[in-house]
Amino acid sequence: MKRTYSLPEANEAIKLVSVIANEWLERRDLRRTLDRRRRQLEAASTPEGLRNELAELDARIWEQDEGIAACRQELEDLGLSVFRANPLTIHIPGASKNGPVVFCWQEGEGESVCFGHPVGEEREQRRPLKVKTREA
Repeated sequence: MKRTYSLPEANEAIKLVSVIANEWLERRDLRRTLDRRRRQLEAASTPEGLRNELAELDARIWEQDEGIAACRQELEDLGLSVFRANPLTIHIPGASKNGPVVFCWQEGEGESVCFGHPVGEEREQRRPLKVKTREA
């Protein structure tokens, strides 16, 4: 069953999405560091201990890949989809008074949804949401 979120529900979900996204980003950064170290070691000409070091780095890189996959699965279990991994962009299926939409959240945007797309236009540039404010 595919879940659809209203804008207030999407904003509420962003709290959990932010926690999952922060883990994803930490793992992505650590994986990059480990991969860079691995490439440096491969380029080094000193074989002493190199195989053990490479094996350990491979294991740590695999661990980060598994953690990132688990983060993706958690998001998908919420009915969300990862549109892009860098920058991390999450699509939230939604509904507005005009019909179905896709709310779009990107790393670094805080804990509210400010962008979206009409359904079917997810590959197009994100658009700011038009939210009417109540007048006092």
